[in-house]
Amino acid sequence: MIPISSVDIGQSESDSVLEALRAGWISGTGPSIGMFEQRLAEQVDRSHAIAVANGTLGLELALRALDIRPGDEVIVPALTFASPAMSVLAIGAEPVITDVTPDTWTLAPDQVARRLTSRTKAIIAVDVLGHPADYDEILTFGLPVIEDACEAHGASYKGRPVGSLGDISVFSFYANKTITTGEGGAVCTDSAALHEWMRTTANHGMRPESRYVHETLGRNYRMTNLTAAIGLAQLGRWDELVAGRRQVASKYDALLADAHCTTRPRATWADWSCWLYVATVQDRDKVVGRMRDDGIDARPLWPALSEQPVLAPWRSSCPVAEEVARQSMFLPTFLGLSDADIAFVAQSLTDATA
Repeated sequence: MIPISSVDIGQSESDSVLEALRAGWISGTGPSIGMFEQRLAEQVDRSHAIAVANGTLGLELALRALDIRPGDEVIVPALTFASPAMSVLAIGAEPVITDVTPDTWTLAPDQVARRLTSRTKAIIAVDVLGHPADYDEILTFGLPVIEDACEAHGASYKGRPVGSLGDISVFSFYANKTITTGEGGAVCTDSAALHEWMRTTANHGMRPESRYVHETLGRNYRMTNLTAAIGLAQLGRWDELVAGRRQVASKYDALLADAHCTTRPRATWADWSCWLYVATVQDRDKVVGRMRDDGIDARPLWPALSEQPVLAPWRSSCPVAEEVARQSMFLPTFLGLSDADIAFVAQSLTDATA
């Protein structure tokens, strides 16, 4: 089976982890964490970064930092993995599921305008599948914005790196992400006040200089030093890892030019980075089944949030997201995917849609 994704771990990652092991730093404290945070902040042009256990907890921490409370409403796009909506629910707030644009598959500003109420306290904009949302439009609403950059390492919006936008940005470093630590995430901000609050809260509500003195209601959101050691090596390979997936996407673009499918739309103002390559086809489930019979781990796109069972109480009509979700599929995408395998995947998709 050609996998949907594969982790690219080399000697630099192994050396970095062994160094941390030999030094005895294996938990949520240790020098690799600080170095990882500093390099990530520099990479995405932020003043501050805080490493956390995963991207979902990063979203929750960001919402809490913005003082989102039970009963508040938070705008979330309908086309995304479930984490943004789940994070809103986890703190007792209510997700307002909002449709996306057909030309970017990201949050539609005109739909945001229709869903604003006096209870709307924040917007989560997702850089879905490596394509940034339109932040100039989203920021016009005057609400705090969380940039969910979990799938978009290496992308940029009008020349600005993804992760540098909004009040707080959130990254995931899950195993299938372009930059990975296995599990892991980070929150980034330019605000000294937000940074201080999130760092204290992520460490059980303790300041580094006041151990065992809990000044606020905190939890353990921390990334481990071993996880950060992997991340340090991956950050050192940022350009290589981002370019590798872009090359895979370019090859799919060329090989699928005459196939009966379309690829995800991309705006001229976005420098898109490929997380997982997506194709849109007729009779998607049949096509996925045929490709899996060929030994290819093709997968359907996630259902739109407006059709997720757990979110039924907050369901709203999101026709663009629902159509995309019903017709689209992930193709294997990772650095190290051979030209022969890319050609095999493309041919299988072409045959299945003929």
